[in-house]
Amino acid sequence: MERAEFDEWSERLVAWAAQADGVLGLVLVGSTARTAHAPDAWSDHDFFVVAEPGSAEQLRARTDWLPRRAAGIALHERDTAHGAWVVFVDGHLLEYAVFAPDEVGLSRSGALRVAVDRAGGLASRMLPTLAPPERDPRTLATALHRALLVGAGRGARGERLVARRHLLDAADALLGLVAALRGADDAQDPWRRVERTEPELAAALDGIIARGDAGAALALADLAADAAGDQPWWPAALAAAVRPRLVAAARDDEA
Repeated sequence: MERAEFDEWSERLVAWAAQADGVLGLVLVGSTARTAHAPDAWSDHDFFVVAEPGSAEQLRARTDWLPRRAAGIALHERDTAHGAWVVFVDGHLLEYAVFAPDEVGLSRSGALRVAVDRAGGLASRMLPTLAPPERDPRTLATALHRALLVGAGRGARGERLVARRHLLDAADALLGLVAALRGADDAQDPWRRVERTEPELAAALDGIIARGDAGAALALADLAADAAGDQPWWPAALAAAVRPRLVAAARDDEA
């Protein structure tokens, strides 16, 4: 969807929320909020609707309240108790949730903008609950080494696909550590926009994850040590115990 059409659809959604019966508020999230990042041709529409209890379930179950587009709806599906997603015929995606006022605390988003607040005080109630959950760095670092240990063993056996799955777990932990160290603004999903914020790390991880062998686990361990090995919470004893195993697995994998 081109930017002009994206913005026009957002404006129509805001206009609907400002006057629809039973609707108390509209919160735009992610790039739809246009706070930390502006939408582009690949952006989805992400938003929360806050509605009176009697209206919330009706809005989750139907799509006739959504602003119309020339491209009709190809699919509407409920994926959580409060959320749903819609794909238009041209492939544009909507991801949204509808909350009653006492359910607002169940929502999560790293970037938001309250576009409609008909009840008053919606921003003050939502902002604390929408903060990304804290990820303890030591726990992330230990999880990283566990994933590397298992992944290296699988890779040494030639089980490339399952090894890659464990490498992804390790990479997720590493990106969480880097986001915490850098104070990233999208810490809830540290994979987002890492190519812009940490281009060298992103390129290295891209190559490592694509391999799926035991040597890739060793390379990822080196990346992690370079990024966080000097931190007081770094599990140095665990890293020292795991590294010889990674080296041995990489050697066996090459044999």
